[in-house]
Amino acid sequence: MHSIILTVHNKEWLIEKVIEGIYKYTAEPYELIVVIDGCTDNSEKIIWDSLSGTPVKRKFVYAPNVFETTANNLGMKIAEGDKIIIVQDDMIIQEQDWNKRLEKPFQAFDDVFAVTARTAHNWIFNPNTQHLDMKEDLDNCWCDIIDHVDHADRKHALPRDVFAVRCSVNRGPLMIDHEDLKKLNYLDEAFAPQDMDDHDLCYRAYKELGKVVGAYWIDYQSEDCWGGTRVETGSPAPWLLKAHHKNTKIFYERHKDLINTRRIVEHRELL
Repeated sequence: MHSIILTVHNKEWLIEKVIEGIYKYTAEPYELIVVIDGCTDNSEKIIWDSLSGTPVKRKFVYAPNVFETTANNLGMKIAEGDKIIIVQDDMIIQEQDWNKRLEKPFQAFDDVFAVTARTAHNWIFNPNTQHLDMKEDLDNCWCDIIDHVDHADRKHALPRDVFAVRCSVNRGPLMIDHEDLKKLNYLDEAFAPQDMDDHDLCYRAYKELGKVVGAYWIDYQSEDCWGGTRVETGSPAPWLLKAHHKNTKIFYERHKDLINTRRIVEHRELL
């Protein structure tokens, strides 16, 4: 069984389409775990109405606006499936049996920890960084200590039936092996409220378990302007930029041994 984790914060204008995509295109058996994270709009009612009369196994968790890192952990820690799938509240699934497709790399290879349908890439140190020794967490720019390179996704012409292995993947839609996730004790909430926690998890999976991650795309729609940190202005919120500075420093100090030495570009064909 698959456990789909959907964290929701004030998405009344979009959430019906998100739920419809999950219900219409997800292959059984699965459970849907909805984390209502500090919603002050009608998101919860819309979700209940959308699921009314459906056979979907569902669980609801309530959080006081804790954002993605903690909210995802709350959902994942009550999951029952052997695979966990993180789907964000700004993603509309558009492919039949998409969850079975995401599982194909796990079935084909025994060293897979996580598969994303979004993007995979490597991290490298930026020798021209202006932020490495800066104590202040800035709220007006992204942190420049590291750069992401060797992108693998649809925008970069990733073939449909290739599992592209890189050092790191971005969440949403993101499938993770549940037993391995337990061994790693889930997302590290030192990265709360959000950002870089998924990358830290990927690096820990390689260091502690010898497992790899990569991209294997499915059809879905998600626009940057739909995201909760951009919906009002179209630009990243200052608190997110500040969190990115804090979390990039944690990530780099924790994993600079691998960042400075490991860069993998591997394409595994799946027939």
